[in-house]
Amino acid sequence: MPHDVISPRKYMKGEVRLHSVFPMGRSMGKSTWDVRPRPGGEPGLFNFWSRRSEWEHNDFLYEWGAIFAQLLMRKGLQYGIGGMYIEFENTASPGDVVTAPDFTRGADEGVAYYNALSGSGDRDYLRVPLVASTLDSTDETNFPKGNRPTFFAQTSGAEGVHGKPFSDADNSTVFGGALVAFVDDEDHTRDIVLSRFYVSAAKQQVKLSTSQIGFEWRLTLN
Repeated sequence: MPHDVISPRKYMKGEVRLHSVFPMGRSMGKSTWDVRPRPGGEPGLFNFWSRRSEWEHNDFLYEWGAIFAQLLMRKGLQYGIGGMYIEFENTASPGDVVTAPDFTRGADEGVAYYNALSGSGDRDYLRVPLVASTLDSTDETNFPKGNRPTFFAQTSGAEGVHGKPFSDADNSTVFGGALVAFVDDEDHTRDIVLSRFYVSAAKQQVKLSTSQIGFEWRLTLN
């Protein structure tokens, strides 16, 4: 599968890595990258993120144009990244490898693809808000105000958008996801997908009763 980015290739790229996310008690502060706030948690309550994969490339969809155009025209903050889709399949046994779909950058590969998962017998996705986001610079001379945003989200809940169970009992295996603008928090059909990715087979993550699965997704704008 080619790893498309906008043309020319050097100007924009994205990459993702997965983590196991464990609850921890109150922290004195966020001194390292692997401590993140809990979704909807009390102030000062954090999770510990333990890396489970190296960086893997994403693919930008043509829908990225709609997101950036609306932001440039100051149409509203809802066109910024609101969260992620976390795609999963319920397998017969823990460790069963999920076959990722082939996809292009086309108009039917964004929210239309995820809507169509309603017809799948075992695949679904979680629509989750961001846990945190950061901005840093890859080159302090050229980009002193920052050029690399990083977004964090994690699995939550007991079922996907289309009602399929998400649990350790169902061997729910996370194998891909998307970075998404939530135009309307209450209506997933209006979402706009910036980019998608699928993790390599060896790094697919099975939901455990003791932890969640976290996505760290960074974009580099050159």
